[in-house]
Amino acid sequence: MFKNLIGTTALLAALAPTHAFAGFGATAQLGGLSDGTAWAPSLDWRASGITFNLQAIDTIGGLGSDQLNLGAGITFVALKRQIAPEVEGTMAPGARLRYFGFMGDLGEALDDAKMQSGGFNAVAQLRTGMEMKKGMGFGVYVVPMLGVTNLPGLGQVKASKSEISLAYGGGVEVSAWLLDK
Repeated sequence: MFKNLIGTTALLAALAPTHAFAGFGATAQLGGLSDGTAWAPSLDWRASGITFNLQAIDTIGGLGSDQLNLGAGITFVALKRQIAPEVEGTMAPGARLRYFGFMGDLGEALDDAKMQSGGFNAVAQLRTGMEMKKGMGFGVYVVPMLGVTNLPGLGQVKASKSEISLAYGGGVEVSAWLLDK
């Protein structure tokens, strides 16, 4: 497990921005997908209208139970409108990917009815909301999602990874970040 923690830490360091903490923050997601997927808060990097979310807490949390839980998302601001002097409305399409699997023996994991077999989901998302950017950035968004999954539903076990089905859902996101000003 220690070896995996070192590898995850190295990955996070490689993805971190090279300049101070400009554009660096976190997003909490309230909601999930029809396949039972929910997310812990993500670490974010923002630059030039692009937001990259790394589900680092999910990844680190899974290492203690031999789960590989990798997730990331990206959005691109396509439309901005001024709402008030210091508040902007934004619309940002993007995508989110997740892989969930076991690093240990899959047979043992499937013997436990509480565990799920591995799989993935890939969804398109439309992050729409408002941002305040004075001193520190803060945003609240509604985020519908639609895509595909082969993860079983929450609390279910399946041995086959070949069944692809519709994934739908979304929720509300609250984001805060340091500005580069």
